[in-house]
Amino acid sequence: MIEKIEVSMTSGDVHNFRRGEFGVENIEIDELRGLIQISYGVKEGGKKYVLIPLQNVEKCEFLDKEIVSAAATGKTNKIESGTTLLDKV
Repeated sequence: MIEKIEVSMTSGDVHNFRRGEFGVENIEIDELRGLIQISYGVKEGGKKYVLIPLQNVEKCEFLDKEIVSAAATGKTNKIESGTTLLDKV
């Protein structure tokens, strides 16, 4: 689950998104479709999505939080986090 993302565009613009901030519900990177998808909560006009084509992205930095289940580790639940950089190919 991506918690926050910073996207640097080839045009020089930088966009930041964070779950829970300004109505952002979900952040996904769909490599098959070549998109970064930002989903917002339902408002009076419906549900809003922002689609960013990966071909327009110069750099993408995100924080991925993953909850490890107690059954899998034999320990209590914990949150692991890390930051990953994706460079344009």
